Amino acid sequence: MKEPIIRDYASADADAVLALNQANVPEVGPLDMAKLKHLVAEADWVAVVEADGEIQGFAIFMVEQADYASTNYGWFAERHERFYYVDRIAMGVGARGLGLGQQLYRAAADRARKEGRPFLCAEVNTVPVNEASLHFHRRFGFEEKVKRCPYGDEQEVVMLELAL
Repeated sequence: MKEPIIRDYASADADAVLALNQANVPEVGPLDMAKLKHLVAEADWVAVVEADGEIQGFAIFMVEQADYASTNYGWFAERHERFYYVDRIAMGVGARGLGLGQQLYRAAADRARKEGRPFLCAEVNTVPVNEASLHFHRRFGFEEKVKRCPYGDEQEVVMLELAL
């Protein structure tokens, strides 16, 4: 794989982003074209990781006051006047373990700081457990705030924050 680049999302990336998202369910929630378009319109930043002419990963970042009905996003919105929220991040199998997620998160943290947002926020599934993501977020310095069951007893998430 050639050196991956992180760039802004373009509408031509939609099919590849949807395919990557669906390949990463249940670690991320399901996504269809209508929801993707809504997220892109509301997002502060949608980033893609491209290598060899292929989308290898993507991330969607939101800020406060987005028109977004996510209960997890809402939890952070109730706690913080200003924040940067990782709605979802997904990597293709060949792009995992290369430090690309760290690069995306460092870039997001830089953007948040420049915009005066003191927290980078995310949630990770604990039921069913997403051990790789939990490990990643711990290593990155996120603190666990609370566990919640926003969608019933079949799913639990831990709310995470990184003070910037």
